[in-house]
Amino acid sequence: MEDSIAPDWNEVWKRRLALNRSSPEFREGADLWGGREQARRYADRSETDRHARVADALADLAVAPGERVLDIGSGPGTLALPLARAGASVTAVDPAEGMLAELRTAAKRERITGITTFRGLWEEIDPDRDLDPPYDRVVASFSLAMPDIRSALAAMDAAASGSVHLYWFADEPLWERVYRALWEDLHGAPYHPKPKADCLFNVLYKMEIYPNVLMRPLEGTTTFATVEDAVDHFVPRMSAETPRQRAILRDYFGEHLVRRDGGLVLTGSSTYAAIWWRKRR
Repeated sequence: MEDSIAPDWNEVWKRRLALNRSSPEFREGADLWGGREQARRYADRSETDRHARVADALADLAVAPGERVLDIGSGPGTLALPLARAGASVTAVDPAEGMLAELRTAAKRERITGITTFRGLWEEIDPDRDLDPPYDRVVASFSLAMPDIRSALAAMDAAASGSVHLYWFADEPLWERVYRALWEDLHGAPYHPKPKADCLFNVLYKMEIYPNVLMRPLEGTTTFATVEDAVDHFVPRMSAETPRQRAILRDYFGEHLVRRDGGLVLTGSSTYAAIWWRKRR
């Protein structure tokens, strides 16, 4: 009886993601990060919480030299670079060429040779044809924007020989709170948040994958030199192109940025989920 009334969590994910993408002027993925300038700004932006999150992820993955890792939604190398430094052979997949270009530039600068890049959306990739599975570790860190999440997770599981590691939001991170506060003023309609980790767990459970789940604090802290620096940071993310829209951002950050250590800080706490399982033999 319970199964007959339980929601289809994959459809819940699809509906919530579709609603998110229906937010007027919403941009993400290659549309937002395809250019080098935007990708470079993302790579260079100092977020104090990122160092702790990377350290936790590296401890979770526990790669040994020579192991093979598939990093889905690698961005500019947030995990791929330290994994390669630890001796792993990393395949980095991302839809945004700007992000991959930043990753390749950083790897070349450090003379890291253990990273291969592939541009594409995970849901459009055939791993057997385009990549080289199986991988000892498969990781998707804050990159789970696939409409059919069940198929995406099944493909991750199929590509793994060891374990799969997912990192995703359990509640609204700082940047979504900013979007929620300002989107209607900027674009005349509200911002709809992305689906969260509750959907992921329930989809996996229905797939008879029973993962380990650990909730961790996500301290969103971003430092800016000036209010105008904060405006420039959010303008492309929020499609705020007109003088009126920039003024809305300027007013918001003038009120919400806090002076600290010679800079202006935007800060807020939330929670993320570290979800992982070992591949069943």
